[in-house]
Amino acid sequence: MGIQGGSLSLCRYRLLGGASRPNKLSELNSLLEPYKAEPLLLQGKGKEEEYGWVRPVGLDNLNPPPEASWDLSHAQLDDGFLLRMRLLRRKVPASLLQLVYRQRFFAHEEKTGRAPPPKERRNLRDSIKIELLERALPTIAHVDAFWRDRDGELLVFSVSKKSTEIFERLFTTSFAGPLGLTLVRIEPPLLGLSLAALDDKDATAETIGRLSAAAPVAFTENLYP
Repeated sequence: MGIQGGSLSLCRYRLLGGASRPNKLSELNSLLEPYKAEPLLLQGKGKEEEYGWVRPVGLDNLNPPPEASWDLSHAQLDDGFLLRMRLLRRKVPASLLQLVYRQRFFAHEEKTGRAPPPKERRNLRDSIKIELLERALPTIAHVDAFWRDRDGELLVFSVSKKSTEIFERLFTTSFAGPLGLTLVRIEPPLLGLSLAALDDKDATAETIGRLSAAAPVAFTENLYP
């Protein structure tokens, strides 16, 4: 859920690694550009999910059209950036898919005098699903986040498992991966650690041992490579 939805829940992340924090807005904009959401079309692409970055709302008094050009200069807030991901979901009811499939199946049987073989049946079902997805109207959801790029902190305003997984995927592809950063979700027992402690590469062996006993292996590996 976006922060405009009237309620607020969040997940906290830490960005680990990377030789240095990005300082140039132009560098971040070049990473953002390929992953901006395309203009909304009622005709879909045959995909169940489509997602990308859109201009955040509420940072100024402007009300630009959806097609207006934007970059991270329009997302700057205090010491970071307010990010907004748009998520489109299209769904085909199973009963509709089955009905259209049966119609096409029997039409093929009448035309050729035989039932389609297994491979053709799978291809037929897949093509029908894509066709129906292209015609299905999407549901639209937004996920907002605040990224303190210099501090290596990310707050995502959602606790929906599916939505946060998609956001993590998009953020990693857009920013974390190219910048050599690892996105780590801060969950118990990590919530008790300060951001300074998470960045402390000279932590004692005792601290590392306590963390590794309760935290995901991937976290301790990335924290102390």
